[in-house]
Amino acid sequence: MTTPTPPVSSRFKTSAAHYLAGRPAYSPRLIRRVAECCRLDGSGRLLDLGCGPGQLSLVFSSWVGAGLALDPEPEMLRVAASLGAGLAPNIEYQQGGSYDLAPAMGRFRLAVIGRAFHWMDRADTLSRLDALIEPEGAVALFSTSTVTDAPIAWLAPYQALLEEYSWSDPARQQRETHDRESHDTVLAKSAFSVLERVSFVETRRVTVESLLERPRSMSSLSRERLGERLDELLERAAQLLDAHATNGWLDERIESTALIARREPPRA
Repeated sequence: MTTPTPPVSSRFKTSAAHYLAGRPAYSPRLIRRVAECCRLDGSGRLLDLGCGPGQLSLVFSSWVGAGLALDPEPEMLRVAASLGAGLAPNIEYQQGGSYDLAPAMGRFRLAVIGRAFHWMDRADTLSRLDALIEPEGAVALFSTSTVTDAPIAWLAPYQALLEEYSWSDPARQQRETHDRESHDTVLAKSAFSVLERVSFVETRRVTVESLLERPRSMSSLSRERLGERLDELLERAAQLLDAHATNGWLDERIESTALIARREPPRA
C-alpha cells in the first residue's frame, strides 16, 4: 500500500527550531559521493522537496547552479532560509509540498528528499517528478539512523524511553503498518526504478544537550502532541544520559544513507 500519512496541521511548527541541533547531520562523504554519482558539475538545478530546515539544499548548493527548496511548513522554511542566508545565495525557498510540483517549476538535475518521503503520496510524487527531472537526472532519498548493535550502554534505554512516549502517535502507527510498501518497492514501480544505495557509518561524539533536542525535533514527540508530558520525557532522558556522559559528551554510531533512483537507460 502507498496510502500517504494524513497531514496534521502545523505538525512540525514547534519542532522546526530543534531539527538542526537534534537530528544527526548527513555525512559530508555521502554528499560528495551522491554529487559525483549524479554528475553534478555546478551547472544543473536542484530540487529539495520537503526541505525542512534546509540541510540538503545548503550542502548541495556548491554542486549546482541553482536550487529550489520546498516545504509546506512556514516555520521550517524560515529556519531553512535563515540557514542558507549568505551561504547558499543560489537557493530559492518557497512554501509548497509534493502536490504543488508542476512543470512551471522547470527542469532539475537532481531532486533530494530527506526524511520526508513517508509523509507524501509517494506514487503521485514520483509521477510528478518524472515530468520535472532531466532525462539523465535522479531522485535521491536521504536518511540517517543510529547503529543499534554498537556496544553503547545509553542507547537502548534512551530509544526505549522515546518509544514509550511516541508509540501511540496515530500517524506513526500508519507509517509503520506491516502492509505499507517500502520506499524501494514504490520506487521500483515508478519511472525511477534503477536503484543504488550508498551509505557511510561513522562514530560521532554528541552532547547530552543535542540528544535532548532530538526528541523535540520529532513530530510524534512535539509539544503540540505531548503537552506537559514532554517535560517529563526530557527530565527522564536527562537523568539517563547524564549517568553515562563524560563531561557532557557521549559516543554514537550513525549511518548516513542515500537511495539514488534513476530511470532505465534508453535501449540501443
